[in-house]
Order: sequence, then structure tokens, then C-alpha cells
Amino acid sequence: MIRTLTPQIVSKLCEISLNNSKCGGRSGIRWAHRAAVLREAGKPVVLETVKKVEKLKNDEVRVKVHYCSLNTTDVKIIAGKHAELKVPLPFIPGHEFSGEIVDIGKDNPHHFNRGDRVVVMNDLQDPNGGLISEAVVKNRDVWTVPQSVPLREMAVLPYGHGTALLTFALHCNLKENDLVLITAGPAGMGLAAIDLAVSVYKAKVIAVCDTESSSDLVRSKGAHKVVSMTKNNFSKLYKNVQDAMGDKKAKLAYDAVGKGLLHLLTDFVDPTNGQLISVDPFFNASKFASEVPEYERPKRKEKDEKPAEVEGKAKLLQNVRHFDLYEYPDVDTYRQMIADTIEMRSEGMIAGHISKVFPLSKVQQAIEFIQQKQCTGKVLIDVQCPDEEDCADGKDKKDKKPKEGEAKDEEKKKKSKD
Repeated sequence: MIRTLTPQIVSKLCEISLNNSKCGGRSGIRWAHRAAVLREAGKPVVLETVKKVEKLKNDEVRVKVHYCSLNTTDVKIIAGKHAELKVPLPFIPGHEFSGEIVDIGKDNPHHFNRGDRVVVMNDLQDPNGGLISEAVVKNRDVWTVPQSVPLREMAVLPYGHGTALLTFALHCNLKENDLVLITAGPAGMGLAAIDLAVSVYKAKVIAVCDTESSSDLVRSKGAHKVVSMTKNNFSKLYKNVQDAMGDKKAKLAYDAVGKGLLHLLTDFVDPTNGQLISVDPFFNASKFASEVPEYERPKRKEKDEKPAEVEGKAKLLQNVRHFDLYEYPDVDTYRQMIADTIEMRSEGMIAGHISKVFPLSKVQQAIEFIQQKQCTGKVLIDVQCPDEEDCADGKDKKDKKPKEGEAKDEEKKKKSKD
């Protein structure tokens, strides 16, 4: 579903008050934060110093950002591939991040406290994203995180796992041993759905991956069978999916990639009781049915089809359902899906997979890493990390191991306290 900007979102541009912007000069604002800023679509993001808005609105929370997930959706917006979104510039990307609360507005319905460890998810078009040392967000988009869950991992869980949970729990009634087709791209939406379907619902997943390296990861996540795409050879992909399915039909096809893949997978979904689901953030329902897919269906298959099969598949394509957790109309359900995701992670039922961590200073390298499809799972930006690469793997700061000399000093201190 393509999001539409509201006047409220556009007006928040002046609250960002980016360096050299026309919104500067407000009283009560001081120079404060480092951020990755997009000033022109298709150009590299740049690190800039931005101003801090001192006074929060009643329903806002200020969060010191520790980690920000760099998603494929962020990268596509940065590259200017979806101009129809009309994302306002200047723009700070990052709609999924974790950190700690440093300030709270007057309204506090979720009983937050300063110092709470939290995860945040906001609109991907909001110009106030998470690639900044401190972010101001609505309290409806903030959840507390238990000490048992690392902030670095929590930053990659809400969107992918939450959307999959919304789909499987409320709209598909997924059950044990149900056969499910899931497409997985270079980032985390499909991988999250596979993790949830296998680990929680005990469903049988046939995964369609765009690279062989991601196929290996999906196998390790418990997929029943894995099919990888080879240089967009869709005829071969169709044959490989056909071999993987045998004479069975899937309960649903869950597509996190787009590119017309649901048109291809329709042949392998139960035409009577099955469903086609898209979680591609750029899915356009009005164009989907008439869009020409990026492949040709095998002509021999078309000749073999019976009229009832053709009609059943046509109905599936007409009734594709699209889910985007952030856009979900019921706020209580939206919040519950993320709360349940956090609980499942705290109980060890699911896990986020981080492909690589980059410091904020290397954010452009992280973008290129995703564009070149080098990632398998989520890419994470360590926002508080200085320029040194070695800090990227160390922080939920408590997890850092002290150096040998420091370890001895710590041991002495401990003994003296005892």
C-alpha cells in the first residue's frame, strides 16, 4: 500500500531543523545530534549535525538511538526508485530502531520511564527516522524491551516478525503442518516470516530465495524445501517450484519481494481455499492485476489448464491481500503484534538474523552492501558507534568483554566489594 503524506508529517520538517535548512533559527533549539541525511534522491546520504527540539509534544518520546535497522525499503527510498511516495526532503531514513528513553511528553499512557530500553517503529515516509543519535517519536510507536533481549537484535524484529504475526495469527489461521510458500529477498521480511512459520506455527515452508547464500540461511532456519532464483530465470524457477511442490498445493503464498512473483506462485496455491498475501511495502493493489510480471508463464502449462483451474487462479489474483503492520487501522492490534513479538523473542521462540553491523559513519557502505545483495538478513547501523569498525559488534555495552588488564582490575574491585 502506497502511503500518503499528511500535513502533520510535512510540518515536522521544521522540527528536524537540519543544518543549512530554511527551518533554522527557532528559539529554544541548540545544535545537538549527528544524523544520516538524504538531501537528494539517488544521491549518497551524508552525515550532518542537526538541531535538537527541546520541547516535546504531549504524545512524544525522545529516544537515544543505539541501533537502527537499514531496511530494503529505506534503501529504495534513498535511491529514488519510488518517486510516487513523494518523500519530503531533507530526509533522515530508518523506520525501525532501538535505544533508551531520555525524555517523555506529558501524556504517558504506556507508563514509560527515563532509561527504559525500547524498540521503535515509525512510518517509513516520516522524515524523522532512526539514523540519528536521538530521535523524537510518537509514544504509540514505542515498546519497552526486557533486559534479556539485546537491543541490537530487537532493532531487526518488529516490522518483519510483527507483520508476519499479524498475517498468520489474524488473517490466515496458520496451523501445524500447513504448507506455505514464502518469498525471501535480500533483507528480512521473508526471513522473518519463515522464522515465525517454522519456529512458532510448525508449518512446512517452501522458500523462494533470490540468492544461493540466502538459501543456505533459510535452510538453517528450518525451511522444508528451498528454491533459489538464478539470474531472474523465471522458467527455471517455475520448474524448480513445481518440483518442490510435487502434487501438493499451498495454503498461502506470502510474498515479501514483489516483481510479480505472486503471479507465478498462483499455480501452486489451493485455488479454492488458498490465499495470496503481499507484504511488499510498495504493493499497489490497483495496478497488481493488470501489471505485466517480470517473466512469462510456461506456455505448455497454459494449454494443460482446465477451465475451473483458470477461474480459481483468476479469483486468487483478484483477491490478493496486502498487509503492512504500521498501516494497520486498529492501533491496539498494531501494538499487540509488536508486544507479542518482543515476548516471543524473550522466550527464545524466534530470533532476528543480522547480516552485518556498520557504524553510522559507514552508512553509505551499508546502503551499497544491500544494493549489491550481499546481505542475508538485516543490516544494522550502530548509531552511537564512533568511526572505529571494531565497535560495531560489541554493544549492548554490557556484553563487551574487558581487556586482559581491565579484567584483572574488575576482579580486584569485585573482591574488595565482597
